[in-house]
Amino acid sequence: MITFRPNWKIALFTFALLPVLIGFGFWQLDREQEKILLQSSYEARIQSPEIAMEELNPAQDNLAYLKVTANGFYDNQRYFLLDNRIYNGVVGYEVISPFKTESGMTVLINRGWIAQGGRRDTLPVAPQIEERTQMRGSIYVPLGAPFLLGSQQEINTINWPRVIQSLDMGRLAAELDVDSLFPYTVRLADNARGALQSNWPLLNMMPEKHRAYAVQWFVMAAVLMLLFLYTSVRHPEIRKQSKLRTR
Repeated sequence: MITFRPNWKIALFTFALLPVLIGFGFWQLDREQEKILLQSSYEARIQSPEIAMEELNPAQDNLAYLKVTANGFYDNQRYFLLDNRIYNGVVGYEVISPFKTESGMTVLINRGWIAQGGRRDTLPVAPQIEERTQMRGSIYVPLGAPFLLGSQQEINTINWPRVIQSLDMGRLAAELDVDSLFPYTVRLADNARGALQSNWPLLNMMPEKHRAYAVQWFVMAAVLMLLFLYTSVRHPEIRKQSKLRTR
């Protein structure tokens, strides 16, 4: 008669790790759905007409990739350089420029990528736009908090431009000393005045990749469970051989 006699150490290891593996699998499936919805939203938004910034409620939901426009002036003296941006294998920055609309709102405009240059301590200078201009772009709403190493710090917090590691809107508003800052950046349209090199892939990983990762996690969970069952089930012949060896 086959008996079920699990080793308590193996059982403890299995039931501690099994929920983790299954959890990672479902997390990857959730990420797949997020990316599918993001793709659908983007495809719908790029076909829609532009909306004036003054008509938007910054607190409303579903602003991602909404095409917007506004008239105003760029702040050429104070702007940020978003660090560690790579384009075609070249290290550089994304230029984040404050834009003051005619209604008094300040919007941070991501003008695109600019090369770092030969020296790390010599910052690139973004082309200036002195006169009143029309800003055209799309709102960027990040999916989640960026991953940053604890040692990463701004390398310049006194002079302008200032190098930053992430788009912390509260901190940037304090740096600029403005009260009315739009809560998201706007990525400038390629053909808009002041646009630099666009460097914004819609997705850093396709939905199908998340599904493949989910399958891998579920397979590992299944293998772990099969190994647990294999080591826990004792066949009569195995028990008989074990007794003979102990004599």
